[in-house]
Amino acid sequence: MTDVLVLGAGVAGLTAARALSRAGVSVCVVEGRDRIGGRIYSIRDFCERPVEAGAEFVHGSGAATWPELRAHGLETRPCHIARHTMLSVGGRARWIPWTLADPRLWPSFAIFPALSRFKPPDCSAREFIERRGFRGPARVMAEMTLCAHLPGSTDEIGIEGLLEDGLLILESGLNHRVVAGYDALPNLIARDLDIRLHFPVTAIHWAGDGVSVQAADGRELTARAAICTLPVGVLESNAVKFVPELPESKRTALRNLEMGPVLKLLLRFEEGFWPAWAATIACGTGPVTLYWPVFHGISGAPPVLTAYCTGPRAVRLSRMSDEEAVDTVLADLQRLFPKSDPGARLVACRRIDWRSDPFACGGYTFVRPGGKGARAKLRAADTGSLFWAGSATEWSPIAATVEAAYGSGLRAAGEAAARLARHPAGRTAAAS
Repeated sequence: MTDVLVLGAGVAGLTAARALSRAGVSVCVVEGRDRIGGRIYSIRDFCERPVEAGAEFVHGSGAATWPELRAHGLETRPCHIARHTMLSVGGRARWIPWTLADPRLWPSFAIFPALSRFKPPDCSAREFIERRGFRGPARVMAEMTLCAHLPGSTDEIGIEGLLEDGLLILESGLNHRVVAGYDALPNLIARDLDIRLHFPVTAIHWAGDGVSVQAADGRELTARAAICTLPVGVLESNAVKFVPELPESKRTALRNLEMGPVLKLLLRFEEGFWPAWAATIACGTGPVTLYWPVFHGISGAPPVLTAYCTGPRAVRLSRMSDEEAVDTVLADLQRLFPKSDPGARLVACRRIDWRSDPFACGGYTFVRPGGKGARAKLRAADTGSLFWAGSATEWSPIAATVEAAYGSGLRAAGEAAARLARHPAGRTAAAS
C-alpha cells in the first residue's frame, strides 16, 4: 500500500508529493489530464516563444516560489504595472495618469481609505459601492478596483473575503514572467515522482486508517493517507463522490467559495498597434477585463496580445462561437485604439476557456459575501486521513495564486507526514 496518494498534479499536488518523497514517504500522484501543471499551461505552438494559457505571473518580490525559481536557474522578466498601464473607463485607452486626471473619476479615490476602515457585517461589492454613492465613471473605477482581479460580479464578491485574500496587493508591485514558460516550474518539481496521468478521480472513500480512490474506468488505488488538491469547481460540480459525505464544515466552505469563470483569447498580429511602452490595458467597460502584450519589452518578439476575461465578461464570450468571440474582441480593440485596424493585422487566435475545462470548471476562487474564513474551513485537517491543499485553501499573502498553491502543498505534506507518524502502518486509527 502506498503511504500517500496525492489527487491532482498541479503545483499544490506536485509540491506536496515532492516534500513527502524527500522525507522518505512513498507517494503516488494521480491526474485526470494528459499532462501535469493543472492551471499552469504554457502553449508552444502559437508562436516561436511560450505563451501562457493559464497562470501567467509570479506576483511581487515576496512570492513563496522565488527560492524554487532561483534554485532551478529559471530566468524571469519583469512586467511593470503602474507606470506602463493604459486605462479605459468607457472610451479609448489612454496612459493611466491622463485618464485619472478626469475630475469625474476623483470620487473613486476614496475607495481605498473606505476599505481600510471597513467593519463587519460583510456586504457585496455592489452594496459597498452603492453605500458610498459612486456614480458614472467613478462607479466604473470603483468596480474595477474591487473586481478586476476576481472572476465574479459585484453581487457575488464579498468585501471581507476580498480583504482577507490580500487581493489589493495586486494593484501595485512588480510581477514577473518565467521566460522558459511557467510550466517549467511544475516540470522541475515533478522530477522522479510517481505520476499516473489519465486517472480522473470519481470517488474518494476516506476514513481514519486510510483512503481509497476510484477512477472513471473503475481502477482503484489505496493509501494510508491522501491529499486532495482538486479544484473547488470540480468539487462543486459533484463529479467526485465522497464516502462518507464530507462534514458540514467542508460543505459550508465550498458553498462560500466560488470558482469563477476565466477565459483567455490569444491574438497574434502582423505588427503591434499599441504603444510599445504599454504592459497592461485595463478596461472598465467592454467584453475584456485586461489586455496585455505578452512579450512587452522584448525587441523582435512576436506581437501577441492576451485578452483576459473574468466573471460575467468571460461567461458572455464563452457562450459565443470562436468567430463571434474574436470579432467581438477585435471590435473592442478598435474602440480602444481608434486609429488601428486590428482585424486586418490578425494572423492567429486561440481561445482558452477554463470554465468549460472538466478538470478545472473555472479559473480560480473568490469568497462570497458572508464567507470569510471559508478557506480555513476547507483546508482544516478534519477528515481523518484525507488532507486538503490547492490555491483555494490559502489566503496569505495572496489567495488563489500559484504561490498560494505552492505553500498549500508544503503545509498539507507536513500534515500528512505527522498523521503517518502518529499512526504507523499496521495500526488502525479512528476517523477524526
